[in-house]
Amino acid sequence: MTLTVKLLRKTKHQEAMALLPMKQYQALLEYLEDMEDRLAVKERKGDEMIPWETVKKEIKKKTKK
Repeated sequence: MTLTVKLLRKTKHQEAMALLPMKQYQALLEYLEDMEDRLAVKERKGDEMIPWETVKKEIKKKTKK
């Protein structure tokens, strides 16, 4: 992914700001969300797996109450 970034700073003592086109910003957010998902999956390896059918039944039970 190539980003077109414009750095802004008014004075030496101010924090810099980065500006980038909205499409690139959205692509960057999507990429970061994907990386968070991958990390979450990696951290959950070895956890007990629950079959989807069981989960659906539990959801139906809770929504009937």
